[in-house]
Amino acid sequence: FHVDDSEVTLNVCLGKQFSGGELYFRGIRCENHVNSETQHEEMYDYTHIPGQAVLHRGRHRHGARATSSGLRINLLLWCRSSVFREMKKYQKDFPSWCGECQREKRERQSQYVKATKMAFLRGAGGAMI
Repeated sequence: FHVDDSEVTLNVCLGKQFSGGELYFRGIRCENHVNSETQHEEMYDYTHIPGQAVLHRGRHRHGARATSSGLRINLLLWCRSSVFREMKKYQKDFPSWCGECQREKRERQSQYVKATKMAFLRGAGGAMI
């Protein structure tokens, strides 16, 4: 898979008759997590339909399977935002859109809750409430 150098990508299927060439998506990631493992719920396959388009985030990890017959023709448009790119320079993590940042945040929250519970139980003399 790969990511595009765009904020949004439009992929228009112009081919007439072909087999194969399906797109597969494997989750949205920030620069720090682009090669992290894919979670099962992030896997999505899309079969092109001539005359229709797919619009997706450029950071959505994706690829295309081989075309097995016919000629697959696609028009790709990369849409970029200088404002978004400038904003990214000042962010440390991207929990609102990076699947791995979201997973790490949930894990930190879970660890914090466990640690707080253990500290509470130790403070209460280990008695269960």
